[in-house]
Amino acid sequence: MIQQLLAVCAPMLLGAQLILTLILVKGDICPGQRGRIHKMLPSLAILWLAVASLRIEAMMVVFAIAYFYSQVQTKKTRDQGPIWVMYLANGLALSYVAIEMMAQTSLAAGLSVFVQIFLLGSLFAHLLLTIARTRLQAFHRILPVVGVLSAMLMSIAILLKSYGLDSGVLESVTQPLLTGFALLITAVVVWCWHLLSSKEINKGQLAIALAFLLLSTTSNQALFGL
Repeated sequence: MIQQLLAVCAPMLLGAQLILTLILVKGDICPGQRGRIHKMLPSLAILWLAVASLRIEAMMVVFAIAYFYSQVQTKKTRDQGPIWVMYLANGLALSYVAIEMMAQTSLAAGLSVFVQIFLLGSLFAHLLLTIARTRLQAFHRILPVVGVLSAMLMSIAILLKSYGLDSGVLESVTQPLLTGFALLITAVVVWCWHLLSSKEINKGQLAIALAFLLLSTTSNQALFGL
């Protein structure tokens, strides 16, 4: 279970890194927000360190993020720091995930890893941005929409994989499959709840959605491993 969870962390971290880098480079953020976003970077490094227990290559991403963090301020700052290091970290993370995709046993399994970049990455980035108290209100609408579209693509990947299985194997994975679908739908509904209810987003809501989504994704790993 732990190994399956760590396996889905890599695409999640890649997606989150890309979004945070985009905001740091192109986002209209004040010095205070920039510093608070910088404070979120250690969480990425720690999770990549955990992923390194599966493949030591992930340590290169850890070193890149740690170096960038050591060169920036976590208080009010307009200084972007050595942004090329974040580009390097993103490139290393992309290479790691690309290797993961190519190592999959089927096209559907590779597609699922690709979709996880957007599905898990958008939700994790949304959680980090909410914790950092950013005022980028557009992301509170854009990221959930990306999540809904990604959930649809994930459903297609699951159906493609299921279609290629014989009836006996499919019957044995029906229960985990239905559980994964239920958790996926629940995660997306919780994630989008602030849009449906017109209430303010909160980090507790996003943390619950992320927990459901990680459970769903790890549950589906058994299917894609067949």
